[in-house]
Amino acid sequence: MKHLWEELINYSRSDYYPFHMPGHKRFPKDDELACRMCRPKEEACMGGDFAPVMRDICKCDITEIEGFDNLHDARDLLLGLQQKAADVYHAEQSFFLVNGSTGGILSAVSAAAEEGMKLLVARNSHRSVYNGLLLNRLQAEYLWPQMTEGFDIQGEITAEQVGRYLAGREDICGVAITSPTYDGIISDVRGIAEEVHAFGIPLIVDEAHGAHFALSGEAPESAVECGADIVINSVHKTLPALTQTALLHVQGKLIDRDKLRRYLGIYQSSSPSYLLMASIDQCIDYIAGQGKEEYRKLLKLRKQIEERAAALSRIRIMPFGEKRDPGKLVISVKGTGMSGQDLYGILLKQYHLQMEMAAPSYVLGILTAMDSEEGVERLMSALEETDRRLLRRGGAAVRKNRETDDIYNMIPAPSGLSIYEAMQCKKEWLFPEEAAGRISGGFLCFYPPGIPFIVPGEIIGEELVSRIREINGSGEYITGISEEGKVCVCS
Repeated sequence: MKHLWEELINYSRSDYYPFHMPGHKRFPKDDELACRMCRPKEEACMGGDFAPVMRDICKCDITEIEGFDNLHDARDLLLGLQQKAADVYHAEQSFFLVNGSTGGILSAVSAAAEEGMKLLVARNSHRSVYNGLLLNRLQAEYLWPQMTEGFDIQGEITAEQVGRYLAGREDICGVAITSPTYDGIISDVRGIAEEVHAFGIPLIVDEAHGAHFALSGEAPESAVECGADIVINSVHKTLPALTQTALLHVQGKLIDRDKLRRYLGIYQSSSPSYLLMASIDQCIDYIAGQGKEEYRKLLKLRKQIEERAAALSRIRIMPFGEKRDPGKLVISVKGTGMSGQDLYGILLKQYHLQMEMAAPSYVLGILTAMDSEEGVERLMSALEETDRRLLRRGGAAVRKNRETDDIYNMIPAPSGLSIYEAMQCKKEWLFPEEAAGRISGGFLCFYPPGIPFIVPGEIIGEELVSRIREINGSGEYITGISEEGKVCVCS
């Protein structure tokens, strides 16, 4: 089978002259042109290294030309590569995504949507799911996850919970959940799929953070293998692939595939990057060729972390297990007098370790098979030194601010309007104490992880008002709150 990278490189070495997009024309044999194109005129050249790199990249950057197929009407090269991805992920059919999982999630929700029906949605879903509801004018009912005791993170959605919501209902057109979560919690997708299919409706699983489950049979079961109808994977999150690369898998007869393809064409660029698609192709070969060995390497690194973490006195790392992704490091400082933001800053400034995210009581790190033993050693040595300092201080606060409960813990709120209705209504901006009892007119969303704790249409209760005040005083970055600390409500 042909490989996209090889075809691009062979083409870049040919004498075909590009009278087509992109405008850089593959920088034909002109380093000075490449250099001038890649910097403002008044700036000095960046050591002479940047221009050749850009030239080499642009040589392989093409559009839909002869011999390279068309992603939105794949019949040859790209069709074969997508089927190879389906084989590796044990899916009936797979599609390349070049604008991340977001385009896949929007397409999945749109393909499942039926006019006048509702979607049952895990409330800890990524914002793209809610945007899918908005675009399709769908009403939603929410499955609220429980918190994981002791670690202030959102837990799983259960099959029993899903079955209870669906019982006696004929107005639900599908179910959408996230597994694994941003923090690595895995739901019983197989049990949920059985419950959902008993009602003749499809299950959508946002498995963006679980693309590496395909590496080995030792890994947690993928949502595809568990029977979900549409599964979305971000290969760039946990596998060696360029940012913005993802896959959508579909199986079974509950999803209209023509409808799905139409929406993939709507939500993705009509000029998809062949560089990104080549990155997906190369990643699929990596899984097929080295997957088992690489997953064992990941487990080996995680075991080293677990052994070292067992000796920590104050800092805790949530252990992985049957329903937890070994690639997620939830490093808790709950009860130590230190906040997650404190630890994040220490690791960054003192040890030059860039973590994924800081929450009020923990720091999140992502571990992949591409990590090194040297990187794990640096992290654990930093945590051990910090832990010893905490132990010597007896848990005294690193800063004077009081330790707060986890502000990522979502508070169930009733919906007064659909997301679409709330987004269409007239708006006004109020201070939190003035917003009690009002209907939210916008999203309040932490990023990362991109999960809204207030969704348009939800009624802002007193508990949510207190939470907003707490967030305003915490210094947390959140979208949807004005500079004055006001929130948007329907007028």
